[in-house]
Amino acid sequence: MNIHYAVIGLAYLIILVIAYAVIIFTNSEEEKSEVIIDKAFKNAFSILAFGLLVVYGLFLIPHITLDSQTTSYLILASKYISVFTLGGTLFILNKKRCF
Repeated sequence: MNIHYAVIGLAYLIILVIAYAVIIFTNSEEEKSEVIIDKAFKNAFSILAFGLLVVYGLFLIPHITLDSQTTSYLILASKYISVFTLGGTLFILNKKRCF
């Protein structure tokens, strides 16, 4: 898999999730939509930070040899997981509507 296709797919997925967040913000009450979006972005950021910390930890371990391409794919994978977390949290909290 070429890394260019992975980046294009990630950009498309981010656009879809952000569009869904905008739809939630415009169609829901202001306070509920702010709580939903705030909680979803906090969850996604914590998942991204943990994923990048894992990749950095793997990079520092001397017994694991990582080249730049493998590291790039691991960083992209952590970003994909973060975006899926953002979209999933937005969807679940929007359907749940109780806090």
